[in-house]
Amino acid sequence: MSIPNAQFTGPRRLRVERTDGSGFDDLSADRMVLAAGARPMVPEPVATAGVPFETSDSIMRRPELPRRLAILGGGYVAVEFAHLFAALGSAVTVIDMADQLLGTQDETVATRFTELARRRYGVRLGGQVSEVTGEEGDILITLDDGAALEADTLLVAAGRVPNSDRLNVDAGGIDVHPDGRVAVDSQQRTSVPGIYALGDLSTAVQLKHVANREARVVAHNLLHPDDPVETDNSLVPVAVFTNPQIASVGRTEQDCRDEELDYTVSTQPYSDTAYGWALEDTTGFCKILAERGSGRLLGAHLMGPQAPTLIQPLVIAMTFDIDARALARRPYWIHPALPEVVENALLKLTV
Repeated sequence: MSIPNAQFTGPRRLRVERTDGSGFDDLSADRMVLAAGARPMVPEPVATAGVPFETSDSIMRRPELPRRLAILGGGYVAVEFAHLFAALGSAVTVIDMADQLLGTQDETVATRFTELARRRYGVRLGGQVSEVTGEEGDILITLDDGAALEADTLLVAAGRVPNSDRLNVDAGGIDVHPDGRVAVDSQQRTSVPGIYALGDLSTAVQLKHVANREARVVAHNLLHPDDPVETDNSLVPVAVFTNPQIASVGRTEQDCRDEELDYTVSTQPYSDTAYGWALEDTTGFCKILAERGSGRLLGAHLMGPQAPTLIQPLVIAMTFDIDARALARRPYWIHPALPEVVENALLKLTV
């Protein structure tokens, strides 16, 4: 998105740049909605190098395909672009300081995906970029262990920064979190009465479907102040549109251990279902975590074809507190259809 062209000058007061660039107008309102989003975070060694680089905002607007593409970052955006450009024919190398790609995912997903990624494009993990030199078409990236990588194009995909610092929110009296996110309550209200915020500017879960939900909550609360609704981001499903596709909701297995929960886990390969066998899939799986005894679903993680679609029954079950036994045995699951991988994972749970 473009840089926000408005700044607070006081509580509920803004100075807004005119669209024709001829000057500024001072505006005030009793109610405001902040939806200024976030921007790509650029690490210091890149930001100060003076070497051209791309971000998720610009990489798809390039007129030509990079021959050698280096991607800085190991999260969702990084691996999605790695898949895309490797499939188009670029020689891709992903660089990340973590020991695995997609490190916030469940440990099984992160481990298996990293193994698959290493077969498809270059992966450099466990090191940080210390220096970037060169120019477009001839870039040299030096890591802190002394290793060096040559690339034509550098894509920075290392996270996003909320645009609150570009709105001068301090002048507006608006509280922010230490990471720069505008602080809001469950009704999306900021610390200033009458001002709401939504999306990447304020949420810790920077996903479009979260912003869509928050926008609906803000719209309702503006129109119906005496009957407000709330946002609940406790069970937000996440999808990674790479190859293989990935989807998750709820706790990871490492979360369950950290919380010392009494849990059970099952993992069902795609290949052990009729549709998965027909697809000749050898790497896909569905992993489900449930509370031992009650069967309460704690988390679900899929890697394979149509994972973002297959996870939806589990999202619904967790949202409406349907336990693993009921979900596995009460509805019919169509055979031979791919959702059987979810059914079989549920049936394998020892709850």
